[in-house]
Amino acid sequence: MRRAMRRILISIAFLIVGLSAASATAQVQKTREVIIATRRNHRVVVFDARSLSELGHFIVGDLAHSISASPDGRTLYLEQPPPSEPNGCCALFSLDLATAALCELIYPSSPAVATPDGRLLFTQRGAVGVEVLDAKSLARLPVIKAPGNYGLYVSPDSQWLFGITNWEGPSLDVFDIGRGTLVRRLALPGAVSPLGAWLGDQFYLYAHDGKQGSLWRLTPDVTELASPKEIAIPIPGRDGKGVWQEMIPAGNRLILYEAFGWWLKLDRRSEEPEAPGGVFSIDPVTGTFEHLAPATHFARLVASSDGSNLYGVDAGTRDASRPPVLLRIETKSGTVLKKRNLPIDVWNISVARLPEALIPRGRVSTMPCQNSNAVLSN
Repeated sequence: MRRAMRRILISIAFLIVGLSAASATAQVQKTREVIIATRRNHRVVVFDARSLSELGHFIVGDLAHSISASPDGRTLYLEQPPPSEPNGCCALFSLDLATAALCELIYPSSPAVATPDGRLLFTQRGAVGVEVLDAKSLARLPVIKAPGNYGLYVSPDSQWLFGITNWEGPSLDVFDIGRGTLVRRLALPGAVSPLGAWLGDQFYLYAHDGKQGSLWRLTPDVTELASPKEIAIPIPGRDGKGVWQEMIPAGNRLILYEAFGWWLKLDRRSEEPEAPGGVFSIDPVTGTFEHLAPATHFARLVASSDGSNLYGVDAGTRDASRPPVLLRIETKSGTVLKKRNLPIDVWNISVARLPEALIPRGRVSTMPCQNSNAVLSN
């Protein structure tokens, strides 16, 4: 009888330990969608994506620029000036959320682009190839030979890297990630400021010729461009002057917008105070579009993981008399669901799912990692 009771008690004890371990594991793995933002005033700020409330911030270097997260949400990648060029830009740094270690990876750099499987990280030091880093060890791997400066886009299966460049004429360059080689170049004659985005396993390429927009749908094995779908989106600008446009995927839509900001040389509101803002929400199948939120002049715009919401920074006024505003917008209608005033500064944002346990609460100081020369300031 006593042996049986003892076995029962031991079984209960193991059950309790197992449940506790499972609960702890679930707590560690619980994630939250957040907006991560850099500002020039030594901050990487984390906002709750739904409420836009500030959850916490990391102290980093001055003049922080682009920001993104690794697919597992445990590491942030940001650009900021290196210690050797405190007023310049940019070096690429990694920020380990578990240790708050800030590591300088490469200088100079372009924004980091990670493969969805979390293995590799791409950036550029200029028109000298595509730099490749192991995303776990942060070791530099062999450079992919390439002729231009690129906007880089990784396929969802992590097998292909598409690069859009204006180097010696606009083109779309296709790289095989496994082989580490450039496999083909697709010229884009007459295209102005081409842009791209992945929607599932399809890549969409948008460009305009100064008169109308064109949209191509591509797969990695394409060897030549077919005739594009013509899109009658109004071409911004006047007298041949260029404007800064961006395109992002949001669910099954493509979102095209003109970027504004009092710090941007291409903000045309100084010459055209009534320049329209907003976004063009494009159905990539039909080429039809809607002009949403035309009164908002976006400096930055990103989409939620499911595409149902857009998160944007309203640039404010060029003379900085009106501060920037963080917005949550319904993608389908363009309705503003939530807004939050921001301190006057230059803001860059992205969306990520971070482990709940690694989200900063209040102020968190960072520290240079081993073999890093980063100099951090409060």
